[in-house]
Amino acid sequence: MQAKKVNRNEQLPALVLFPGSLGDFLCVLPALESVASLTNKGGIAIAARGALREIIEGLPFVRHVFSLDRGVFAQLFSHSAAEGEELSRFFSSVSEIFSWFGHAHPEVKANFERFASGRVRSFAFFTGQEDCHVSAYYLRCVGVEELRGPSLFLGEEERQWLDRYWQHHDWRPSSRVLIMHPGSGGKRKRWALEGFIRVGRWWQQHGKGKVLILLGPAEEGEAEGWRHIGEVENALSLLQVAALLSRVDVYLGNDSGVSHLAGAVGARGIVLFGPSHPHQWRPLGGALVVIRNVPYRKAKPQASGISLAETSVEEIIAALERF
Repeated sequence: MQAKKVNRNEQLPALVLFPGSLGDFLCVLPALESVASLTNKGGIAIAARGALREIIEGLPFVRHVFSLDRGVFAQLFSHSAAEGEELSRFFSSVSEIFSWFGHAHPEVKANFERFASGRVRSFAFFTGQEDCHVSAYYLRCVGVEELRGPSLFLGEEERQWLDRYWQHHDWRPSSRVLIMHPGSGGKRKRWALEGFIRVGRWWQQHGKGKVLILLGPAEEGEAEGWRHIGEVENALSLLQVAALLSRVDVYLGNDSGVSHLAGAVGARGIVLFGPSHPHQWRPLGGALVVIRNVPYRKAKPQASGISLAETSVEEIIAALERF
């Protein structure tokens, strides 16, 4: 991720440092909107991970985007005087900093105090340490008590791409589509693949419509095993995935970044939870129903993955039929 060009003498607006992945970023998004509103200086700058750039650049309140992997941010963990010169130059152009990056590291704290004294608000990255929804935690960090969900709006380019995608697959505008995302960043959060396969077959055999399977980097190498179930996409951009989710008839996925993306674009459907806690991690927005077998999890809290004994295919099909 390359930064948008910044003039050397330009004063940057509030700068946010956020190290999370897709799901984390969508959960912090309401807090970032609040930061932009509070600073009221024509937009904020965000330093985040590379894959998120296309989403961040489309946000109306973002003025600059930086890579969190850029050297100047890595230097926050250093005591080097030479590297301190670059930190001094960079942070001298920033009016205010909101950081969830390196909070527990004394080197980062010392460098913030040295180069941005009085202009930094530093917070711990959310890992479940508080018994609340992740978005509520981030909102409270910036002084907002009301829980809000994220919203992403597609641009004209994404809407045109979506129309071309439908036409390319010879789908009618009214074609009903079930999108399934059988993956997750952690295998321990995935429902049994047999469950997704049986749901996909049920959708087709009962004339419900088309099946589209979305696979991400964590599911690399699984594509061929899904082609007998439906259309498979494993190389789309995040904005293209968001576009598909915005038109889907119903969505089925695990606790994952893609499920949070589905909520952010207003999709309806089902999100399966096993070891993680919905009251902390459920996607906000859209009409997404969480299914979790609470008695099973109480009896087997350490069970990895979501088996068919924990959440049955029949339960998921019954929930899908209600849509």
